[in-house]
Amino acid sequence: MLNPDPALRVPNPVRGKTNLKLKLKIKLFKLTKVFTVAILAGFALVETAEGQSSESLLKKLVEKGVLTEAEAGELRNETNAENVIKPNSWVDSITFKGDLRLRYEQKHQDWNSGGQLSRQRMRYRFRYGAIADLQNDMKVGFRIASGSTDNPTSTNQSFDDAGHNDSLNIDQAYAQWSRGGFTVMGGKMPAHDKTGWMINKGLIDSDYTPEGLEAHYDLEVGNLPIGLHGGWHSLYESSGETDDEGLLIGQLTTGHKFSGNTDLKLGLGSYWLFNADQIKADTVGSAGVAHKDSAGNSESGNKVVSNFNPYFLDAALTYKGWARPLKFSAMYLNNPAAAASSEDTGYSLGVKYGSAKKAGEWEIGYEWRHLEQDSAWAGLTDSDFGAFGARNVALGNGNKYYNGTNVEGSLIKGKYQLYDNVKLGFGWGITDAIKNDVSGTDKTTHRFSFDVIFSF
Repeated sequence: MLNPDPALRVPNPVRGKTNLKLKLKIKLFKLTKVFTVAILAGFALVETAEGQSSESLLKKLVEKGVLTEAEAGELRNETNAENVIKPNSWVDSITFKGDLRLRYEQKHQDWNSGGQLSRQRMRYRFRYGAIADLQNDMKVGFRIASGSTDNPTSTNQSFDDAGHNDSLNIDQAYAQWSRGGFTVMGGKMPAHDKTGWMINKGLIDSDYTPEGLEAHYDLEVGNLPIGLHGGWHSLYESSGETDDEGLLIGQLTTGHKFSGNTDLKLGLGSYWLFNADQIKADTVGSAGVAHKDSAGNSESGNKVVSNFNPYFLDAALTYKGWARPLKFSAMYLNNPAAAASSEDTGYSLGVKYGSAKKAGEWEIGYEWRHLEQDSAWAGLTDSDFGAFGARNVALGNGNKYYNGTNVEGSLIKGKYQLYDNVKLGFGWGITDAIKNDVSGTDKTTHRFSFDVIFSF
């Protein structure tokens, strides 16, 4: 029999009630499924103390008549699909890292004052940051650190006031892309020893985090590893100048494994300060490129005399055949653009025995450094390597302690890993100004430091 025209149908109250019940039942079943899936998802994440599982819950619901076996099977399949482990998002790939160093420090001339007061101070260094792996060959990193904004080679904060709050500054903020041995990064980047360079701390301090762009390429030629490194670092930007000051730097690194116990690493590099006429000799209160507490370059008025395009050769030989590793290191430096050829050279010779990385391990090292006046720009050198009289002109500051160039002497350092995350450190610098034009500041400078370092 053909169905009548829908417009001519007569409502059937019995059939209407049946359809209504069916619709309610379907809705109830759907709501029950949603509620049950939510419960099962919760149990999948956190099991109860009795170890109740999603499977036991399903069986209970079938026993109570809430679900049929067919419906339980359907929910079981949906729950399993919900709990399939998915790849971590980039948020799950963030790693955090920090350290706190407490230091007692003293520096003075000779074993008596020598006309210069002995200075004693307590200091701390706090650093904390994170790296986010975006899982598309890209990473983003940042770090905050204690210290001032006018000394890029130190993040120390002295105990120098009545408990006033101290500052935290942006020490790193960068992005990098890596693929197939090639890495490009930009922003306020990590220190050179963290990004593949091989540069002696005497030339560029390991706390210096450059601003600019860098590119690195690692490859192998036969069994010989080759590293190509290049970068542009911003030094000074001014709205009143067309050309800004900066630094171009490049290095070739390589190495060779003589045996299972002996490694040799080599680096040959150079940097060039462009628009160097804007580099200032005054360490405080001058426009242009100047870094607090750094000095030693030849000066004329408040400007440095020389240009700077030094080349530097680094070498490190490590032997691991003994109970502790033994490492020899050397650096040679020459600046062809120095104002005087007698003041264009620097070098370093060092030895270290041991390696303090795990609890109970220790190391001790010795290094001799010689940095003539214009062998390098004083603004980037080791902040812990200096002397009274290093600034060799009597401009009111010549008899003060400065780190930088025009300094030579010994560095003795030791470390002991008390726990995996706590380290003890000791340092002793015995230094002299190479050239000294200021009367009364020609005695040996001693600088002691005692550290406790917490890593987390």
